[in-house]
Amino acid sequence: MPTISALIVPYELGRLREGVGCGPEDLLEHGAEAALASAGATVHTRPIELDDRFNVTGSGEEDAVFELIRLVADGVRAARQEGAFPVVLSGSCFSAVGVVAGLGEAVPGVVWLDAHADFNEPATTISGYIDGMGLAILTGSAWQSMLARVPGARALPESSVVLAGARDLDPPEETRLSASQIVRLTSEQLGTPDSLVAAVRSIGPEMTGLYVHLDLDVLDASVATVNVYASPNGPGGDEVDALVAALLEAFPVHAVSLTAFDPACDVGGRVPPIALRVLRTIAEHV
Repeated sequence: MPTISALIVPYELGRLREGVGCGPEDLLEHGAEAALASAGATVHTRPIELDDRFNVTGSGEEDAVFELIRLVADGVRAARQEGAFPVVLSGSCFSAVGVVAGLGEAVPGVVWLDAHADFNEPATTISGYIDGMGLAILTGSAWQSMLARVPGARALPESSVVLAGARDLDPPEETRLSASQIVRLTSEQLGTPDSLVAAVRSIGPEMTGLYVHLDLDVLDASVATVNVYASPNGPGGDEVDALVAALLEAFPVHAVSLTAFDPACDVGGRVPPIALRVLRTIAEHV
């Protein structure tokens, strides 16, 4: 039987169990482990937490962020060595950088499902929010000196990334994205999974394995208010589940993350049923 390694990263930036950092454990309380085990897999759950010297806010939080990236990379690498499929439940999206580093793919591909591009860099960001820079870090245009601390981390070619569903961008970020080689699909272009599958087939160089990053705020805000950055004009829960299923069926997916859920924003408890359905879909394809 297959084994799934569920890595739990309960942080918003370096802040433990604040904001979106509350989401991973909330999903556990709603049955994430059972969802991942629903097709017969053995599920090993591994919490990832910083030691006390990194539990800081404000100045110095960058150190905590990159230590978390390193810890996620170590956890994903260990899971792969054990023959397990890594599923990461994380508050912040920068965990994706650690996932890709830990996978150690010869030629990785990435699908980034998100209402936001996360493609800011320190010189252009309006908010200064590091978690709005995850894709920029991954593709080599932000924080590379800090990233050098993470074993196995290296910048990915922009052409190896498909950004899907992004619609809420800062103006400088839009300019950067338009000048990049990232393949972009709007929410309107996600009407059927075929368009996403075709986009992934178009990326180059030809990948050896795919990482699927699902920021749950890709969902339309009318479907679920995932966090304070929830945005209209996104896909529904059924559509997101179908997109993930299509990727798992068409490509060698070697890890999946679900991120950015803040339970305090989720009036009516709409997010967990959608997330658990996606986790069951993952379980069916491992």
